[in-house]
Amino acid sequence: MKRGFILLAVIISSVAFHSLSARKTTVLSYGTPESVGVNGEYLSHAIDSIANASIEAKCFPGCQILVARHGKIIHHKSYGYHTYEQERKVENSHLYDMASCTKVMAATMCLMHLVDNGKLDIDKPISYYLEEFKGSNKEDLTLREILTHQSGMRNPKLSKILFNENKELRSDIISTTQSEEFPHQFCNGLYVTKENRNILLNSIVNGKVGPKKFRYACANLHLALYLVERITGRPYEEYLYNEIYKPLGVKDAMYNPKRKYALEQIAPTEIDNRYRKQLVHGTVHDEAAAFMGGVSGNAGLFANSESLAPILQMLLNGGEYNGVQLFKRKTVREWTSYQFPKNGNHRAVGFDKRRLVEPPLKPGESYPYCYGPSASKQSFGHTGFTGTMVWVDPKADLIYVILSNRVHPSRKNKPFNEFNPRAQCHEAAYEAIRRYKRR
Repeated sequence: MKRGFILLAVIISSVAFHSLSARKTTVLSYGTPESVGVNGEYLSHAIDSIANASIEAKCFPGCQILVARHGKIIHHKSYGYHTYEQERKVENSHLYDMASCTKVMAATMCLMHLVDNGKLDIDKPISYYLEEFKGSNKEDLTLREILTHQSGMRNPKLSKILFNENKELRSDIISTTQSEEFPHQFCNGLYVTKENRNILLNSIVNGKVGPKKFRYACANLHLALYLVERITGRPYEEYLYNEIYKPLGVKDAMYNPKRKYALEQIAPTEIDNRYRKQLVHGTVHDEAAAFMGGVSGNAGLFANSESLAPILQMLLNGGEYNGVQLFKRKTVREWTSYQFPKNGNHRAVGFDKRRLVEPPLKPGESYPYCYGPSASKQSFGHTGFTGTMVWVDPKADLIYVILSNRVHPSRKNKPFNEFNPRAQCHEAAYEAIRRYKRR
């Protein structure tokens, strides 16, 4: 067994949970683990041990972890520091770069809202909504195929966009001075052209497309921003905040967080030696989202764990939260279900899910997935490259959030993959439920 996988080796077997009752939790509140059928002593000890061992192993310098069940937040704690220099402790209010969790915590929410308001049909081709795709090799791709990574689309090669033949940043695309022609911040001291959105969209339109089978590509969710703005005529950020976050009372999830937060309240990510030649801090880690000025359906959202919990609880509630029916129950059910299982695709619409087939582990192998092995096939969520994860399990009525900056100071992080703290802490919650039942 590889280093550190102390928990999963002994609790790898899954226990079936009974279906949820008609009980409806409208608003999250804090409660004791025992009040929702969880062994609190075990939960706290296990997560504390895994988080601290992960920091010691240099999986990440620090993290936030939140667990909620039956509408009660039963574990909400921060560990470690922003960096390995240990100058600033992580606090529950601090923000992390959500990376690809943006896809479900922002972009997918907007698209679900458009569907429920009769403005979007995911079985129509992308060219119906974005005329740039007409006549392209992607003209007939449906949004359902795109949002499940079933489209065969490839990611745009940002290096070909940004670099000239001398492998230097192109002066017609990137400037060291902010101006009317270069209004969007790429990082500290660098700004991108006002044509950035058109450039990225054209690169997606003109890119290669492969067979219609599962192939994860960020290009699929880049398109969410364009869809929202074309359909509504409103800025994507404005639509997200006013139609999704405001009704849910979400205040600390945002793009370009330096507009509101001091850097001391934002965890830094990678030292980028390729594009930005600096520590990425307060601006999005994902290079393509950075080229978009920090706002994309693919990445760019910053949040703390508590700000994400109402969004996840709303999904558990079937689209309702605090008296507001944000989505129809059938929409939530459809978007969080497998779409192309016969094709071997384990994705829902926007959301990730448990793999359809998981080969048994060979001797010495670690559990390879980010969710705990006891997560049900009803569960759904997403992970982020920076070391983040959000996951909801309707069968266990369980919410799990872990935020970290595992790419600091570099994305080359073997301990994170070997130790797999996201799955370990997730599984600890299931084991705590089992231990409560056995008492």
